[in-house]
Amino acid sequence: MVLGSWMRMVGLSDREMAEKVGGMSVSGIRKLRYRQRGPSIRVAARIVELSAGKVTLADMQPIETRASTSSVAAEGVYP
Repeated sequence: MVLGSWMRMVGLSDREMAEKVGGMSVSGIRKLRYRQRGPSIRVAARIVELSAGKVTLADMQPIETRASTSSVAAEGVYP
């Protein structure tokens, strides 16, 4: 189960989740929830613990987005 689904299921806001995880900002939780970034090992372990294993490490991996301009330029391909 992805983090955002679990948070909705248990009724946690980004702020409440940041407080429960500890050491994370609200925007950091939001980025995890939308899978814009992956968690540190400590944060991942805490989320797995808080969710009683419903949210796994695989569920927290960032979603690949289209290639950035810098990586495209590095490959010699231009949009």
